[in-house]
Amino acid sequence: MQALRAAEVTLTSQDERVAFTLRPTALGLLVERTQRQPMGTRLIQVMVFADQEVFDRWCEVEPLRFGDALLYSKLRREGHAALAPTQ
Repeated sequence: MQALRAAEVTLTSQDERVAFTLRPTALGLLVERTQRQPMGTRLIQVMVFADQEVFDRWCEVEPLRFGDALLYSKLRREGHAALAPTQ
């Protein structure tokens, strides 16, 4: 397995309703998606992606790509950077 960069990155929408934390692990890239719901509740989803191909497939169905294109672009860029092999 390739080495992942060590930095954790958190990306947040402008209205702060959606946040993604990207964290490299020994198993791959851990992505924590937090969505604030009305009434103060939160929906938290945690996924681990072993490689860029699997991460890209998930990104293709992420609803955010239509709702916040800038955040979606940052998410893909940071995910690709985290999954890129280190030399």
